[in-house]
Amino acid sequence: MSLTREKILELGEELILRRGYNAFSYQDISSELGIKNAAVHYYFPAKENLGTSIIKNTILRFEEMQDNLNTREFDEWGQLEAFFKFYLKSNREDKICVIGSLGSEYQSLAETTKKELQKLTISIIEWLGEILEKGRNKGIFKFNGDSKSRALLILSCLVAGLQLARLMDKSDFKAIQLQLLDDLKP
Repeated sequence: MSLTREKILELGEELILRRGYNAFSYQDISSELGIKNAAVHYYFPAKENLGTSIIKNTILRFEEMQDNLNTREFDEWGQLEAFFKFYLKSNREDKICVIGSLGSEYQSLAETTKKELQKLTISIIEWLGEILEKGRNKGIFKFNGDSKSRALLILSCLVAGLQLARLMDKSDFKAIQLQLLDDLKP
């Protein structure tokens, strides 16, 4: 991958997480990187291409995280905590997650971008559901209801928590995470 393409992807993601998809233009990217607008269009002919590529990169990073956690043999509690740390880092950096940012602008996204966003969201929910169910079977977690519903609850709280942290005190996000974890203790 070319260095310019990587920088465009990184900056595009940064802008999505800080401002939102519809709140930046290719001009913002070209000005920040000191390149011509045509260079951005060369790598990403339309904003749809950029948005879709950013989500695909996020999916790859999520899959790498899963592999890393499995390789390091984290138990289910450790996997959940590692996942939560990603959201804590976003909170510290005053960012929201890709799901929260693009989800709020879902109706204005191109179909390919929508499909990748759905794919990312489904894969996170399925993964969370699996580790919750395995952890419950091992006595690591205790919760009522099915694991998919609990996964939906957790992801919803994390996504919304990042958005609320922008309006409220950032420490409120930590309180949300601690409560989510406390609610899972046997």
